[in-house]
Amino acid sequence: MLIHEACQKSSLTRKAVEYYMEQGLISPAIQENGYRDFSEDDIIRLKKISVLRRLEIPVPAIHAILSGQSEKELREISEKKKAELSLLSEKQKLIQELSETQDWELAHRRLQQLEHKQSVLERLKTFFPGSYGRFVSLHFAPYLNHTIETVEQQEAFDTVLTFLDNARLNLPDELQEYLDETFSHFDETFAEKISAATDAAIRDPETYMAEHRKEIAHYLALKESEAYQATPAYRLEQALRQFTASSGYNDVFIPAMCRLSASYRHYHEKLQQANHVVNHSIKTSF
Repeated sequence: MLIHEACQKSSLTRKAVEYYMEQGLISPAIQENGYRDFSEDDIIRLKKISVLRRLEIPVPAIHAILSGQSEKELREISEKKKAELSLLSEKQKLIQELSETQDWELAHRRLQQLEHKQSVLERLKTFFPGSYGRFVSLHFAPYLNHTIETVEQQEAFDTVLTFLDNARLNLPDELQEYLDETFSHFDETFAEKISAATDAAIRDPETYMAEHRKEIAHYLALKESEAYQATPAYRLEQALRQFTASSGYNDVFIPAMCRLSASYRHYHEKLQQANHVVNHSIKTSF
């Protein structure tokens, strides 16, 4: 069919269809007389493009979606939109509060805190690429709600940003794909469940060990098995351990986060105490 019929069937203007052809999103056949010959598959593709554009998805992302990466690309776009909406919601709250209180100094401090939080979270998503980066940022987000009030906090914040800007986790393709697949469906709800379970464990590690002794024994046996050590999960675990130990994540980033955020410092101290209790229990019981 010619372009005018393609426009009718896809409910698009001629200008839009020509633009999508210029961008390489669609490539209809060319007849001997030079006219474009649109197939039914081209119409289906145009309708998909129309949906994506109306959702304000940019052309480069549409290329990826139509090339067979739709699930991954749409998931990443969805997460980005969520983050944008969350930031917009926080700013809307600040506007409402400012209209009621006229406290410009408070608004300035809270806006600065919000900007600092976003700076760290965006860098974490880049530092740990893909789905895992989003999961890590969800983990740290609750601990970044403090304003920077001291020189020590400012220095810690600068250290965090410098570290995240200058180090990257580069995994072999097969391990990166495994990591992405493992964390592909981890969202805010799942992160909250993980956080709640961790909080319960560090709040009362002795009780946690007593209640989950069988599960822990089974987990430890699995980790020591040759079958597990032949899996991508084991290779990924080893790669992440090596990276966090050698990159400065453990001895630069984590200490800086403890200086920056009092709530994270409290969490980290409780986590270390819980690990000590668990490790001691494992040595004496298993």
